[in-house]
Amino acid sequence: MTDQPASVQSVRQWLQALARQGRPWDTLAMLAGILQGMAIIAQSALLAKLLHGLIMEGASLQALSTYWIALPLVFLLRALANWARDEAGSRASAKIRRQLRVRLLDATHRNGPAWRSAQAGGALASTLLEQIDALDAFYSRYRPQVILSGIIPLMILVAVFPRNWAAGLILLLTAPLIPLFMALVGMGAQARQRQQLQALNRMSGYFLDLVRGMQSLRLMNAHRRQIPKIADLAEEFRIRTMSVLRLAFLSSAVLEFFTSLAIAVSAVYLGFSFLGHLDFGHYGAPLTLETAFFVLLLAPEFYWPLRELGIHYHAKAEAQAAAEHLMPIDEHIRSAQQLGGTRPPPAGAPGIALRTVSFAHVAAVPVLRELDLEIGRAEAVAIVGASGAGKTTLLRLILGQLAATEGEIRIDGDPLAELDLQAWRERIGWMSQHPRLMSASLADNLRVARLDADDVQLIASLEFAGLSGWFAALPQGLDTRLGEGGRQLSGGQLRRLALARVWLRDAPLLLLDEPTASLDHETEAVIMAGLAKLRQGRTVVMLTHRSAPLQLVDRVALLEGGRIVESAADYRNGRIGAFLAGVSE
Repeated sequence: MTDQPASVQSVRQWLQALARQGRPWDTLAMLAGILQGMAIIAQSALLAKLLHGLIMEGASLQALSTYWIALPLVFLLRALANWARDEAGSRASAKIRRQLRVRLLDATHRNGPAWRSAQAGGALASTLLEQIDALDAFYSRYRPQVILSGIIPLMILVAVFPRNWAAGLILLLTAPLIPLFMALVGMGAQARQRQQLQALNRMSGYFLDLVRGMQSLRLMNAHRRQIPKIADLAEEFRIRTMSVLRLAFLSSAVLEFFTSLAIAVSAVYLGFSFLGHLDFGHYGAPLTLETAFFVLLLAPEFYWPLRELGIHYHAKAEAQAAAEHLMPIDEHIRSAQQLGGTRPPPAGAPGIALRTVSFAHVAAVPVLRELDLEIGRAEAVAIVGASGAGKTTLLRLILGQLAATEGEIRIDGDPLAELDLQAWRERIGWMSQHPRLMSASLADNLRVARLDADDVQLIASLEFAGLSGWFAALPQGLDTRLGEGGRQLSGGQLRRLALARVWLRDAPLLLLDEPTASLDHETEAVIMAGLAKLRQGRTVVMLTHRSAPLQLVDRVALLEGGRIVESAADYRNGRIGAFLAGVSE
């Protein structure tokens, strides 16, 4: 990911803002937790009353029947409240994660293909899948527990203090030990969780890129050399994961130790009070077995919400580490993505004017510098230049995928920034040197260019692209599945399919990015013949390294150093001719 990690404060604010999307389930989870706390106090009071009656007063079971009947009902209430809390917390988390995933997918679309191409594909996929799921425990368990860890102990203190202020004071003074230790553990847990997620991102990104390039690696007999690299990445992830788990287990053990120690202090106080060595905390009345049982039964329950919070504390570190990767996608400032306006684009083949246009992906490294270029209506212009000169960036500026850092682009005199960009892109036909083939039917692959095209138009587009013979041999015609799990296409067939899409698009502006690159002369001739027909009455901007496509254009412009240094109809002489002579066919 290219964006910088967010600050701790902004991460907390972002997670807090997300939590509002979990309503009303998060509220129900907290109410169920409070009901569970009330059931705990009632359960302890009933048990203390029963034991005191049976042991100290010698009461019969019949005399205590009210308590025997109430006790199972309280147990059931506690169990139901616990289930309701877990269920509501899970539903709140699912709702938050579902809405966040939709929002981030929208953000990746909104940020544009230029931004997406700058991201590592595997890392981006990992962020949108695994790291959103890393928020689950934070919203389903940790956040409700934060509030309950304050409310339930307070309820228990309110119940204990009227019976014995010393026991209540012991609980109150020992309670901060657990949050203090949690804070100390949390400092290291978040750093280790962040390292684990970074290792997962590296492994996911490398593996996805490896799968994408497997065909090329096999052709070069380099695919087996990737096994040690994958093993190293997997081992790094294993080590990071075990480091997080060690810390989690250690924190749980120490929390249990502090809890047991605090309960033991309460038990020692009560024991010495019965022996007569301590005589305070009873408000002047003798200490009864009922009070002692009540305090001892509530002491573990007093620390239970804090201990539960400690158990889930690693979820906070995991969520904060994940949020550092999710926030930049959600809050990415689209300075490079053209926003557009509401003005409809002009009709017909447009004229395009780029006036002192500058652009830089990174401030200190400009790609285009005060570039000036005028393209007339229905004029075909080829842009030539070395790799990395900014030719593709120029096309993306015209598409509106990027916004110029300086200068402006006008379409028939109207600023591009004021046009409805969706409507503008509907008027553009795009052909790339690397056309995308979807794992779908042939019809679906063609309708990428025009959704409302009928079967007759689809077949006509294939005939135009010289694919009629290939199409006639397909067993299922337009329903034949292409791509993964279906019929594969050669490079030449894929380029002809792209030409069929351009024909279907029937757009007044054609943007062609190396349309004949890496093709044999026969396939190049087919593509050239098709483009020669398509260019009639249309504005064409073409990028190329080859001389043959230049026969289709009215003018050739040479891009060097971020500027158009020469533009001429006769491209065989001057700086353009010298450049083309040095380019290997």
